[in-house]
Amino acid sequence: MPKIYNLDSSQLNALDINLAAELLAYSVDLVLIVDKSGVIERCIDGSKPISSNTAALVGKKWLDTVAIDSQPKVNALLKTSEDQDEQKWRQVNQEIEGSISLPIQYSTIFFANQNKLVAIGKDLSSIATLQQKLVESQQEIERDYANLHAIQNRYLQLFNSIDQAYLIVDSQTLKIVEVNKSAGFLVGDLKKVQGKLFVNLFPAKDHEAIQSYLMESKAGILQSSIQTTLENLKENVEISSTILREGNQNICLVSIKPKSHTANLGTVNEQAALLSQAMEDFQDGFIVCSSNGVILTTNNTFVSMSQSTQKEGILGKSLEIWLGRASVDLKIILGTVREHGSIKDYASTITADDGSSPIEVRISAVGFNSSKLSLVAIGIHQVSKAATQVADKPDNLGKNAKELTQLVGKVPLKQIVTETTDIIEKLCILAALDLTMTNRASAAELLGLSRQGLYIKMRRFGIVDSNANDDVDA
Repeated sequence: MPKIYNLDSSQLNALDINLAAELLAYSVDLVLIVDKSGVIERCIDGSKPISSNTAALVGKKWLDTVAIDSQPKVNALLKTSEDQDEQKWRQVNQEIEGSISLPIQYSTIFFANQNKLVAIGKDLSSIATLQQKLVESQQEIERDYANLHAIQNRYLQLFNSIDQAYLIVDSQTLKIVEVNKSAGFLVGDLKKVQGKLFVNLFPAKDHEAIQSYLMESKAGILQSSIQTTLENLKENVEISSTILREGNQNICLVSIKPKSHTANLGTVNEQAALLSQAMEDFQDGFIVCSSNGVILTTNNTFVSMSQSTQKEGILGKSLEIWLGRASVDLKIILGTVREHGSIKDYASTITADDGSSPIEVRISAVGFNSSKLSLVAIGIHQVSKAATQVADKPDNLGKNAKELTQLVGKVPLKQIVTETTDIIEKLCILAALDLTMTNRASAAELLGLSRQGLYIKMRRFGIVDSNANDDVDA
């Protein structure tokens, strides 16, 4: 067994630095001899040169031959001294004239007698190339995954947009894998159906026939559809199956077609027609308007609320015509929808065309996009008179009024009137802020005040902090 010798610092110093550098070059890719000022005195290539121009490094400061981000690492390598262990390996981006920046892993050895360093370097270009290939492969995988995800989304949209009821059934287990939305009316809750046996949708007497039909379809035997009955609807249906290959296995694409017209109500177009009819006959008013409040469509209930003679007299006109506070109400509703997406239970009134008393209502609205248009759907609920009836006067107003009457004879009438005015002003401001959902600009318009005037009164009555920004609406 060969004997291993360990060199201490005195033995290392006894070696000639040039001879040591040449010996080290046999086991590494690049060796540099660096003097105490950090200048490269000699550059020795390993058995396989990393560049044809490494000699250009001689005479330059080592720090000046590396990338900026590697300079702190070179500074650390230059601090090796005789009382320190060998430097840790550090990866440096070495720049050589006529070559690209090379990743080299360096360590340094200090020769005290000659006050110089030997930097030994291992070329990491091959590892960097592998890393780059790994990154490119990862990016390719991510692109493929994104494409696959897009294809899956398109498939789901197509699968669920078809009016015909379709189910995907595992050809081995005959369990339901997927169900499209059009099949929901026939088979019930889509989530509960997935994973169940397909034959369980039908009467037990038909299980064997249906199973045989699917097995023959899987074997590629062409056959006509089969007649059966859906268990939950007691509806006569016709089922047919097509075999599809998915990887190494086959799946059955099964369609269910109702024999009667009543079961056909689940189609997308007919559901849309039913929804439209339901909105038309709904007890609350319903309006779809443009983003600036022009009515595009409405239902019969709102026509009745407005006491208009016909629906055509409403379409194309601004909703503010029938709102109690006209442009103020419309601005608050549309502004809130534009900023927050919706508004709920906004108190207002609907003024009828025949001049009758305004109707107390609560308005809710939501914004949505239709093709290239931004539209607003508005629901208008009429509030009963019992719900709108309020107390003769609020408790705090009664309490304050009683306190003011006790001041008679103690303070001048002018001061009592001033304090009464302040109470009423405060209550009116609070009511306006409540009606406008704390939108100060709209509250000021509702009260007939300027914004600045409203802010001054709010600070005066302690409704808002005195340091609040007057230019920002709540």
